[in-house]
Amino acid sequence: MLAFATERVYACLETIILEGGIDKLEMKLGVLQIIDGLSYLHNSVKMLHGNLTPSAVYVTTSRLWKIAGFAFSVSAKEPGVFPCFPWTKKLPAHLQPDLDFLAPEYLAPNQHTVTPAADVFSLGVLICWICAGGRKLIDAKNNIETHSIICGQLDTALQCIAEELGVNLLEAMQKVLSPIVEQRPSVQLLALIKHFDDPALSALRQLDDIAQEFDPAHKGLFLSQALYNSLPAIPENLWFTRVLQRFNEHLLDSHELYAAIARPLFYMLDHCESHNIHKLRPWMRRIVDHAQQKALTPLILENMAVLLRRLSDDKVDDQLHDLLVICIRSDDIHTQGQAVRNIPAAVEFLPNWFLVRRLLPAFDSLTNYVQGNVSRQLDVLACIGALSDRCDWNTLKVLIPCVSICSMHHHAVIHAKSRLVQRIITCDASRLRDRSLICVHLLSPLTLGLALKELSETHFDDVISTVRILIDMVEQLRYETDEHQQGHNCNLGRMGSRRVSMSSSHLPRVMITAAHPSFSGYDCRKMSFLSADGRLEDRGRRESKDSRSSLESDLSSRIVLSATAPGTANDGREPGLLLAIPPRSDLSQQGLTASPISATISRVRYGKHSTEASPLN
Repeated sequence: MLAFATERVYACLETIILEGGIDKLEMKLGVLQIIDGLSYLHNSVKMLHGNLTPSAVYVTTSRLWKIAGFAFSVSAKEPGVFPCFPWTKKLPAHLQPDLDFLAPEYLAPNQHTVTPAADVFSLGVLICWICAGGRKLIDAKNNIETHSIICGQLDTALQCIAEELGVNLLEAMQKVLSPIVEQRPSVQLLALIKHFDDPALSALRQLDDIAQEFDPAHKGLFLSQALYNSLPAIPENLWFTRVLQRFNEHLLDSHELYAAIARPLFYMLDHCESHNIHKLRPWMRRIVDHAQQKALTPLILENMAVLLRRLSDDKVDDQLHDLLVICIRSDDIHTQGQAVRNIPAAVEFLPNWFLVRRLLPAFDSLTNYVQGNVSRQLDVLACIGALSDRCDWNTLKVLIPCVSICSMHHHAVIHAKSRLVQRIITCDASRLRDRSLICVHLLSPLTLGLALKELSETHFDDVISTVRILIDMVEQLRYETDEHQQGHNCNLGRMGSRRVSMSSSHLPRVMITAAHPSFSGYDCRKMSFLSADGRLEDRGRRESKDSRSSLESDLSSRIVLSATAPGTANDGREPGLLLAIPPRSDLSQQGLTASPISATISRVRYGKHSTEASPLN
């Protein structure tokens, strides 16, 4: 038994190709490694391999292709000239070089020397075998005559595998496999053909040699730029068999490079198949453990959503929560800004207990960050909007006061607050239950913002619509609170329906004043407007300059609806509706015709009591 020390070998190339196959990019990378090996043999060691076959190429566990099988190698007699041992039928085939990969000059009569071009020919046949998936270009079956015939028809044979080779490699192989020795290129020139001009290939080759790069700045630039940009073109299996393996071999203790390493690692985590995520977990823990590095913190914050969504690691999650709070409370406004801008992407994966107990209380530290800066206030409002989607009504009570941190009286800030309110209402309006919070933190700044001349017409309409919605909500909450307090012991019903303004641009309007019964005896009236045809007013539409408001119109008629509780006195009249309509003489004095104004109020519901009215003629 013969034993010798070597690198850990995964398999020979023949086994890998025939049993599983390899990716095209890995083929290119492996062929270039063979070219590098042959170039070293020819130029540095001054040796001819003599039997370059698939079984003579080993693939290590690091996925590096290594040339082996030096049983027939010879050293140079003089520069570029090597002794030749002709292939003969007199010896068993297994004691001689593989005839199917042998250059034709070995079989020429009276041939005693060969040049490095003999290995170049063998390399060309090997490349064709690799690209064809293990199909031999020359299959002489150990017959010299057959070998000679096939070598004379290699151009035709190459056309049979032209699709697998590609245009650039086919053109090169036609020269490499030429029967004329002088027409074959040197092995170094073969590495320069367009077939190998690939940024992803270049990045992987540079990664293989990263241990030979001693400048940390160059290493960091390569890892964070060249390698990161090449990852989309590198198959996923190579991420873990080559890229991650090189990180493990050469960069584990290079803490100063963790910021550069993090970029490709985060990309791999975001785009890899779920069954490969566990392979990245050790590196992710190392990266997060060093989050205090100034260059690493923004990268972790930027990819926080990816870490929380894909990694599912409790230890990493806790560290990210701590990091987020630390960054929000930081004295560095740049760090605070990075945290604020990256929260919306990660908010879906932040637990509610963390929002209430730790994150939202930390927002008090953002006062100096947002002071006098519109863009930062917009960032904070966008962050609050994203957080609001995750909040129940109890959590929203803690979140809404954070809106007041953004206190600039600027049209962009006012409109952003309006959109924030609409987002909260659209998601679930029932969460807004506190009138005080609504009025102080939402309604008040929006109302003041209506006075800004810088508000565009569209934004003004948007803000005023939001204000109206909030007023309706406050009103509804007030009535619900009053009814709840009165309970079933009080027979007097509050008006519980929300006020709706209705108008028409071209018809006279009716102002309805509803009297509220009260314990104090005061007549608290509630006013709404209807058009004469009963159509609802579009409150988001601004009136044209030609139209006149209901208060300005001389055509307005006032209907006083006095809603009284059953059994109460009403100037001796029956309980119900009191209609006060100006006499026709008043209308005539205004130049109006005596045609009656018709309006229909089908049903007015005030709290638990309702009143019906018939058409007025």
